[in-house]
Amino acid sequence: MKKYITILLLMLAALPVAAQNMRTLFVGMPDSIVPLLTPTNRADCVDFIDAGMRAQVSNRLSGKSELLQLTDDYLKMKMSSRSTLEMKLLPSSGGDTLICMVRSVCAEACDSRITFYTKEWTECAGGANYFKYPQIKEFFNAGDSLGKVLDIADIYLVQLSLSPANTDVEATYTMPAYMSKADSAFVSKYLQKIVYRWDGKRFIRR
Repeated sequence: MKKYITILLLMLAALPVAAQNMRTLFVGMPDSIVPLLTPTNRADCVDFIDAGMRAQVSNRLSGKSELLQLTDDYLKMKMSSRSTLEMKLLPSSGGDTLICMVRSVCAEACDSRITFYTKEWTECAGGANYFKYPQIKEFFNAGDSLGKVLDIADIYLVQLSLSPANTDVEATYTMPAYMSKADSAFVSKYLQKIVYRWDGKRFIRR
């Protein structure tokens, strides 16, 4: 009997952790991480999308934010007309789950920042150990023309995109949007996207 009680207690203790899918994590996240959205905003977005409705709310700055996609392990939110938020749950080789968050700001071109949190919303120290940003030269398959390409592509603007279907991160060099038509056409013919896959410890290039 004592053995069965111990097993039951262990199962009950595990329930709150198992229930922490993207919905519960998003609604319960600290305001300091995404201050534009109130707790009510976040809860309403989840309720709307679950009901098959457009999940758009008025945020703290009286602008519009919209939850575009939500699954058990992925979320994409249009925070404003110029910014987006993506989150993905990543299983780690140590048995824990990390929250990967990508914030992107767009004008003519987009630029992104990536951060990692525990499921208790503590930012992970040493985030660079999980993802290393590519160098500009890695975006170009230019051969002997690489030097000329890098003379033009000398500003670092990179958009990161999480995948709802798997644990990939796609990196895109976006600076050509600010270049002259001729420079953009020249560098774009050598441009390539870079895809990283989570291996349980870090993102590695595919």
